[in-house]
Amino acid sequence: MRNFQYYSPTKVIFGRGQYGCLGENARQFGQRALLVEIEGPLKELGVFQQAIDSMEAKGMTVFELGGVTANPHLTVVDEGIKLAKEKDVDVIVAVGGGSSIDTAKAISLGAASDSDIWDYFTASKQATKKKPVVAVSTIAASGSEMSCHCILTNDRSANKADWKKWALHDELLFPEIAIVDAELVKTVPKRLTAAGMADINSHVLEGYFDDQVTNNDLGDYLAEGVVKTILENDSVLEQLNDIDARENISWAATLAMNGIADCGRDMKGFPCHWIQHAVGAMTNSSHGEGLAVIEPAWLKNELRKDPTKFIRFNQNVLHLERQNNMSDVEYAEAGINLLRQKYDDWGLPSTLRELGVTKEMIPKIIEEIMNNNEAYEFDPKDIQITLESCY
Repeated sequence: MRNFQYYSPTKVIFGRGQYGCLGENARQFGQRALLVEIEGPLKELGVFQQAIDSMEAKGMTVFELGGVTANPHLTVVDEGIKLAKEKDVDVIVAVGGGSSIDTAKAISLGAASDSDIWDYFTASKQATKKKPVVAVSTIAASGSEMSCHCILTNDRSANKADWKKWALHDELLFPEIAIVDAELVKTVPKRLTAAGMADINSHVLEGYFDDQVTNNDLGDYLAEGVVKTILENDSVLEQLNDIDARENISWAATLAMNGIADCGRDMKGFPCHWIQHAVGAMTNSSHGEGLAVIEPAWLKNELRKDPTKFIRFNQNVLHLERQNNMSDVEYAEAGINLLRQKYDDWGLPSTLRELGVTKEMIPKIIEEIMNNNEAYEFDPKDIQITLESCY
């Protein structure tokens, strides 16, 4: 096991009906709040109004920022920073999935500084302060409610080919409070639920398989437990109102990205995520659906190096029977194929073409990945093999 430091300052408020305590929790940070709202049905469902009512009942003044989309855009963050400064807000409240929470995180840094927020993403400047963030998760997916990560697409250029989807990792990005209430998740439709489940799996599987540590059983069991929880509760896709399954998946999402399962690992990075970021920036395709396409292809590429961890995964998570005379590689590949079949059964795409990728885009995607500011050391041949095998 590698030496590690673990830091997780976010207070988690978990359970049914806990959304109702938003006001009292936000109020401890001040009287003026910026509410960051994701586009979609939540407004019509009254979810944002419920947040406003809860905060106003505690004497707070609430300002609203709408227009947040999947693959959140830097221009909306710019707008939010301007609004937060003009209204002198005390706390940023995000209601939605990773897109709204990441938007709120970026605003929290920008509202406390005179620097261009993108300077933090390019590492030309280091953030030193922030506004408090309260994150309310309405979909089990990104785990952003309890992580130090923030993903944005820089859409300032009129030319979409120049857009970049990059990540920022900083201890300041941990929300002060996360509210995880599965009652809010019941309205998420099947395809979005499935995409979130694929995202959760990828958060732990990328570190689990891309790891040379052989004596980290607890870390491995934690990662395996997250994936088992997702697979064993996938009946939710046919019974969307199953609140028990929703709760299990919601907690798995939070634990998958709060770093606990990565302690003691090599943790060289998130290769599937960085590949998807380049794909997503060029196609504006769904993050979770992109991972459902890329992850099995990447795992087959990793399998060429060593099948040992794949055998453990097949036995502990998939409970996959090994046929007579099956080699280690054949048995390992059978597990990857079974995971791929799961994603197919969930109704997720299996090819880059379904995400809007053309053959002509692949060299540009590889170039963007290699020029990303992330720390993962890619071999461009590995990227090309992965992309071509799932095209």
